[in-house]
Amino acid sequence: MYPVRENKRNKYVLRYGRQTANTIRRLEYLKTTRARKISSLNFLKRCRDHNLIPRCVQITPKKDIRGSAKILNQASRKMLRHLIHQHHCDLVHLDATVERLCQDLRLQLSQLDFDECILILNRRETSKYNECKLKQIEKYNKLSSLSSVKRNATNVNPPTIDKNLTVILEKGLNFAVTPRQIPYEEIICSVEDCLVKNNMRKEDAEALRQDISSVLRHSKVPKSNLSREHYLALKNLRSRPELTILRADKGNATVVMDTSDYKLKMAQLLSDENTYKRVKCDQTNKILKKTSDLVRKYSEKLSLDDQLLIPSCAKPPKLYGLPKIHKPNAPLRPIVSQIDAPTYKLAQHVAKTLSRLRGTTMAHVKDSYQFISEVKDLHLADDESMVSFDVQSLFTSLPVQDCIEITKRKLAELDMPLEYAELLEHCLTSGYLLWDNEFYVQVDGVAMGSPVSPVVADIFMEDFEARALSTAPVSPRFYKRYVDDTFTILPTNSVSAFLDHLNSIHPKIQFTMEVEANNRLAFLDVLLTRNPDHTLSHTVFRKPTHTDKYLNGASHHHPGQLATVGKTLFQRARGICDDQHLAAELQHVRKVLQDNQLPVPRRCRPRAKRSTVERQPAVLPYMKGVTDKIGNILKRASIKTYFKPPKKIHQFLPPVKCNIPLQDAGVYRLECDCGLSYIGQTKRSIGIRIKEHIADVKHRRNTKSAVCEHALDTPNHFIRFDQPKVLARERRFVPRMLREAIEIRRHPNFNREDGWKIPPAWDPVLTKTQARPRTARLQDTVSSYCVDRNVN
Repeated sequence: MYPVRENKRNKYVLRYGRQTANTIRRLEYLKTTRARKISSLNFLKRCRDHNLIPRCVQITPKKDIRGSAKILNQASRKMLRHLIHQHHCDLVHLDATVERLCQDLRLQLSQLDFDECILILNRRETSKYNECKLKQIEKYNKLSSLSSVKRNATNVNPPTIDKNLTVILEKGLNFAVTPRQIPYEEIICSVEDCLVKNNMRKEDAEALRQDISSVLRHSKVPKSNLSREHYLALKNLRSRPELTILRADKGNATVVMDTSDYKLKMAQLLSDENTYKRVKCDQTNKILKKTSDLVRKYSEKLSLDDQLLIPSCAKPPKLYGLPKIHKPNAPLRPIVSQIDAPTYKLAQHVAKTLSRLRGTTMAHVKDSYQFISEVKDLHLADDESMVSFDVQSLFTSLPVQDCIEITKRKLAELDMPLEYAELLEHCLTSGYLLWDNEFYVQVDGVAMGSPVSPVVADIFMEDFEARALSTAPVSPRFYKRYVDDTFTILPTNSVSAFLDHLNSIHPKIQFTMEVEANNRLAFLDVLLTRNPDHTLSHTVFRKPTHTDKYLNGASHHHPGQLATVGKTLFQRARGICDDQHLAAELQHVRKVLQDNQLPVPRRCRPRAKRSTVERQPAVLPYMKGVTDKIGNILKRASIKTYFKPPKKIHQFLPPVKCNIPLQDAGVYRLECDCGLSYIGQTKRSIGIRIKEHIADVKHRRNTKSAVCEHALDTPNHFIRFDQPKVLARERRFVPRMLREAIEIRRHPNFNREDGWKIPPAWDPVLTKTQARPRTARLQDTVSSYCVDRNVN
């Protein structure tokens, strides 16, 4: 005999009646419905996070209505958000109903039957959820494969990265993440800095403070533009030093490399002894002293402002590399970040002054627009070819002494002070850099990243091409140059001879050549095509590695900054394309903007600027719904506001450039084991200031600072000089002083003074803020005093 399967429903009908059995069936239906809802909700949220639109909310655009695609796309996304919200509400209602029915059954059934019934229903709910989940995964994969969004994350010798990380990197390294807290202190300090700079009347300044304080008191953090799992994956990137993530040399692609491979390629670059030489010590203080001496020496004759040209917080230049993914094995292009270098500000001033010496030849091209205006009326003969000549590694190949001599000669021709040549020589011969905690000096050439390098390159190349063209065996009919890239029209049979002639002028300046192919040649971002009637057509040129990725529309940037992307692309299209190619380029730009979720600009008349009082602008961190309201308040006082975006994705990543700790100016905190702390500020590097505190304690100079006084008056206390905490990095004077006062008010301290007087209007806002925990990093500022607690 075969076993007879028991009918559970009949069992409950016989034992407890038909009404109880119907309640059980009702509970089963609600549980399976809940399983379907949860599976559907997960699918919808996944589509939302990956910028996909499910078919259930897709609205087909009308081809005969211009702009309907964008409108209906926005409507579809709004419907998707509404559907997700509706699912959440339905689940709340289902949970409440299921809980109520369970309580009713608990009273009607015996404990044994109730446990058995719930176990069976839970199994059916899980089975239904798994069944729906498989269907939703299949739907998502199909929908994802149909998506035409171009990927811009590239792996070079790829390490393993998960899907969440891939989705994040596809947004671009300049994607700004919505802050999780409102930066009250930074906003207050920036507003006060603006009020002080504009010398506002007390009554007007106080009125602005009250209005802005009201906005801050009632403000809320905007909705995040990253899901929770994506945000956690982004935060965890700092703990993955085996990954090096950086942008490609060209094309705005994001490249993921193995750190060991990246360091090996950088070591190969630095192994060139003709360009770089390793040194034992940091050259910063030595070069800073020479910079100071030169600026003060010529301050009167050249009207130099030593306050502006001598940095108070100098740092060594930092080397990093950008992978050339369009070349085999992705070699690196060396870039030296000169920001805050000892000669950076002086190089900016020298570059601005020497700009008068360049652009004096007919071959000089300022930009693509000027090039188009000069090439659009050309006619090519059948025996002529378009050729592009490019200098190999121009900046590192430039002979520095030749550049200085040429500059001296041109200064004399224009009757300009020859002392600028001495300042230029100092900027060019002070090339050094930091890489992987080791220092190198640049033997010859100029560093990419220095403000003066492009100017010097132009000055040298103008002299070079004057010699080359005057002695050329065949003179080009058309010759234009932009820095190291040259566009030339030559007789076809003289191209090779002209290349050999260029390479014979100077042993360090060598050219490569590209001849037109299929009647086409690219120069800058212009693609030139030879027409059958011997004229040239022109349109925008994009390299094969170009990703068409720009600023993502979901980035937490000000709407005006997002709109600028479209305006710039449209302006470039109209400035470069001829009538034949303009329509296709504009259509391509519209599609690119839509793929990047960016607004498509409308052609409208420029608004007439209202006459306003000239005031210094305010620079505020952008926080949607908060600082844009503050900008409107400042606008009433004729103060323009510039918004800087919050933390971007590249700032979450393991740093590519080598950083020396405590080299920034700002506000810091030194803790004592008694529970009190010292809050200080400095316009120099925080590390130098802490070393001064240690020296004061060591030499018992208790009048120097409250730190020394506290250490000497309470010899059993221990001040943690080895673990300073950087509370804010700030160079500006007023924001730094005000931030110090805010932190003094916030922390129990042994400071002698309360610092900058904080206007009372900010008190209600500051009471909302609390001291936020910060991770302290061990620094190399430990002295013998703070190692041994018994030393007085």
